Amino acid sequence: MIPTDELHLMLILLVIGFLLLGTGFSFRDKGWGVALMLFGSAVVLVTIGTRILEAVSLS
Repeated sequence: MIPTDELHLMLILLVIGFLLLGTGFSFRDKGWGVALMLFGSAVVLVTIGTRILEAVSLS
């Protein structure tokens, strides 16, 4: 079971990542919109990857 603070941090990071993805998609014709999508997807993937690594760790 994960503590509440870690859960809130993970949820905040996911919400920020999805907001960046949505904003970047709205402005995908501009260069900074594509950069926002890239950064948003990186935030989401790092958050999910961290949780997966924590779940499969043996210690």
